[in-house]
Amino acid sequence: MLLRTRITLLAAAGFAVLALLLAGASALRDQLATQRLSDTALAALSSIWEEAVTVEGSQLQQAAGRLEQAAAFRQALDKGNRDAATQALVQAGLAPGADVAYDLVAVLGSTRETVFSTRADSASALLDAATFDRVRAGTPAAGLRHVAVGEAWFMAARRITVGGEMGVLVVGRSAEPLLQRLASRMSAQLNLLTLRGQLAATTDAELWKRAAPSVSTSGRTFEDFDLGDRVYTLAGVPVRDIAEGAAGAIVVLADNTERLSASRRTARLATFGSLALVAIGIVILNVYLWRGFRPLGSAIAALQALSRGDASVRLEATGSDEIGSIAKAVAVFRRDAQDLVSARALRERVRRRQETVIRRELQALASATDLAVQEDFLKLLNAPERGDREDEPLRRLASVMGDLRRRIIEQHQTLSGMVIELREALVTKTKLAGLQQELAIAAQLQLSILPRDVPVDPRIRLNHHLTPAKEIGGDFYDYFALDDERFAFIIADVSGKGAAPALFMAITRTLFKVIAKFLPEPATCVRRVNDLLSAENEQMLFVTVFFGVLHLPTGRVTYVNAGHNPPYHLKADGSVVALPGTDGVAVATWEGFEYRESTMHLGPGESLFLFTDGVTEAFDPDEIEYGDAQLAAALATAGVSPNPDRAIATVVQDVKRFVRGAAQSDDITCLGLKYLGPGKA
Repeated sequence: MLLRTRITLLAAAGFAVLALLLAGASALRDQLATQRLSDTALAALSSIWEEAVTVEGSQLQQAAGRLEQAAAFRQALDKGNRDAATQALVQAGLAPGADVAYDLVAVLGSTRETVFSTRADSASALLDAATFDRVRAGTPAAGLRHVAVGEAWFMAARRITVGGEMGVLVVGRSAEPLLQRLASRMSAQLNLLTLRGQLAATTDAELWKRAAPSVSTSGRTFEDFDLGDRVYTLAGVPVRDIAEGAAGAIVVLADNTERLSASRRTARLATFGSLALVAIGIVILNVYLWRGFRPLGSAIAALQALSRGDASVRLEATGSDEIGSIAKAVAVFRRDAQDLVSARALRERVRRRQETVIRRELQALASATDLAVQEDFLKLLNAPERGDREDEPLRRLASVMGDLRRRIIEQHQTLSGMVIELREALVTKTKLAGLQQELAIAAQLQLSILPRDVPVDPRIRLNHHLTPAKEIGGDFYDYFALDDERFAFIIADVSGKGAAPALFMAITRTLFKVIAKFLPEPATCVRRVNDLLSAENEQMLFVTVFFGVLHLPTGRVTYVNAGHNPPYHLKADGSVVALPGTDGVAVATWEGFEYRESTMHLGPGESLFLFTDGVTEAFDPDEIEYGDAQLAAALATAGVSPNPDRAIATVVQDVKRFVRGAAQSDDITCLGLKYLGPGKA
């Protein structure tokens, strides 16, 4: 590439860098301006929202005070007469509606049970436990609350005496009217999001659906985006709920098409103008260099002739500029050519003496090595010369030295690698021993939390079995009496293997056992556990569950199947039938999912056999699956009305026989329940 071309390219690169720097400075300035604008806008949005929430809370607290002073309303609550309480509100003109400043009235008892509510569903979800305790202690509370998926309310709560005990009065109204008022003031559309990014309330659902923005509910968001032929500005700030915890975000969508379109047109014109100026500068520079480098081209042609041995070439003097200096250098070069021949002969003599010394030293080094290496070195040293290069002997000696260096380095690297591998193996062995000990302890702890004693009740007989596939498993079972007439039982399988699923299993079992005491209906209990686990499920774990409640006087079983293997009904006539499903998804996969329950009846002597997929998905050495059909056949061979221990033993032995010693791929868990009748021993 010609020097003139390289200089032109270098100048073009300089122009490009300068243009990029200017563009970067402009972009940085715009970014700083946008940042200042976003900080101002987000601060204003946060201030407006806080002011609106404060006003809403104040109004609702005033309404709650008026309700508390309504004597007929409080007397009806003390008597536990909900209809009378509703009639008292109507007569006092305090019933929720268009004429009052609230849409909801609810009274919670000392244990958060619903004493009175104008909503059809349970009011216990209106306040969390911490806020309930704080209000009941005498501190009023007001703020935002997500009472259900896609439903946000402003709540005010204060203490009230109900039946001689301290309860909580809750007054609330929907958040949508406030959003409409703020949207009218700000000439924009407002949207209220939950912590999981779901839309709780909006002033323009169609716009939000078309935009489908990605908004952080834990931090502040400010961005511009195109939607069709319009340009919108999105601003979002986190909001807090009545418990002073994170509740989601308030997001504003404002149409700024006119302002942003003009700014973009100006930026495009500036970019095109800069590119045009750079192109004109490069063309002018190239023409100037072409005219200035023509004399230098003739000087270069003369130097090329000298390099071919043509010393007769002459160069006309061109003055005292750079070309004249090159002509003088050519004359000096001709004078020094003769001196070069003499120096080459001297260098040849020195080289041969160096070859003799190096060869002697290499022969001495080869004699100190083993015979195989010595023979290889001697062959290389005494090999005939090839080629007519003057430095061929030195090249051959350098090759011998290089080979020797390579072999020494290889031996050193081999020894070093062996030492490092040995050290790492010792460290790994130590860590493995510690890890195995910790896993053994974890497995013992995991098994210790599962129930081991069978219930002592003349109306039922129960047994269980668990064989973990690894040190820590994800299966669990549980059973407990809800009262004298209802007996709950559960079997579940957590996704994955390891410490995280084991911890998730312990949390899930604890939640079921606690919540079932207060919400014994299977569908309600499973739905509540699902909502709690889905809310903070960062690891995206899930658990399949079969949860049932046996009514001991009648043998009726009410159950929910949340994505689990259907249990088998072992009837009195010896038939084995799988229970119908309830179309429920696995727990912790979908917040707000509505589970439905089903019922079946156990006659005296009939049994239920519950299991996890480790039974049906056991594989033999030929990768053939055990399957549901073979499990049903094994249960049928256990006999008519078998006891749970016999049915479980039959299945476990049949699985072991089927796999023929193949490695266990999943936990094998079974739970058998036999109903003996309402009064049999």
